[in-house]
Amino acid sequence: MNLKDLEYFKEIALEKSFTKVAEMFKVSQPTVTYAVKRLENDLGTKLIIRDNSHKSIILTQAGKILEIHTEKIFQEINVTRTEINRLKDNVIKLGLPPIIGNFCLPKLYPHLFKEGLMNHINLVNGGSNDLYTLLMRGEIDIALLGSSHLISDENLTSELLIQNKFMIVVSASHPLAKEKSVSLSDLKEEKFVLLNHHYIHLNAFRNFSKYASFEPEIIYKSNDLNILKGMIRERVGIGFLTEIAMDKSDGLVYIPLNDEPQLNFNVFLVQRKVSLKSNYVNKIFNSIYTFYKSNQE
Repeated sequence: MNLKDLEYFKEIALEKSFTKVAEMFKVSQPTVTYAVKRLENDLGTKLIIRDNSHKSIILTQAGKILEIHTEKIFQEINVTRTEINRLKDNVIKLGLPPIIGNFCLPKLYPHLFKEGLMNHINLVNGGSNDLYTLLMRGEIDIALLGSSHLISDENLTSELLIQNKFMIVVSASHPLAKEKSVSLSDLKEEKFVLLNHHYIHLNAFRNFSKYASFEPEIIYKSNDLNILKGMIRERVGIGFLTEIAMDKSDGLVYIPLNDEPQLNFNVFLVQRKVSLKSNYVNKIFNSIYTFYKSNQE
């Protein structure tokens, strides 16, 4: 099976036009047609039906299956190229969300320096959702990711390092600041300011709200934790953050939720399972994992 034939087919499935694909690759239309015929001969089935009355093409069921797998094939090729290009690097890319970084790095830095590994780490900042995508593309090697559920993917190796709770966050002058705990039903009149879709907090909050049959009024979403905390301090709205985001100097009050079921903010150490790695990837992964496990005992 020829990769160029698959590339033509992938674009035909997208564009639904032999002519457009031929123009895109600057080849003749028969070249594209023969590519599809070769694939059909290899697979022993019809992949495309021409609808001459409407001057369009239709994928058969087999064609739809090939379309799905072709997309995966080219994704893996791109990841492989990225990893091979970086194979000889002595520096690995470690993805780190800001909240997790602020909590973990002060304790982790001395350990990594002691192990002689810090000079081989290039930190990449971003929300957990963005870093997950970069990890799957092979653009970073390891990540510490936040998740409200287990990270279970056949392409990834993940180890749970930390479990925390999500909490409601209010200004010290807010009436709720005196409460020992709250339920979402206590917050029906409140306006919320939250971290945006780059972080897991937004989806976790929406899932939590569904469990409680609660429709929150979200008035603002930000990717900047400091801006968000400033808005909460000024009582523009209240927030929803993991307890590891707590800082005694931020002038905010973190209140536990008493709704059930509870959602955890889990911190996972994650790397690609099938990966062309530099020698330092496994060393750094194992060093971070061992550090956290030994500190829990």
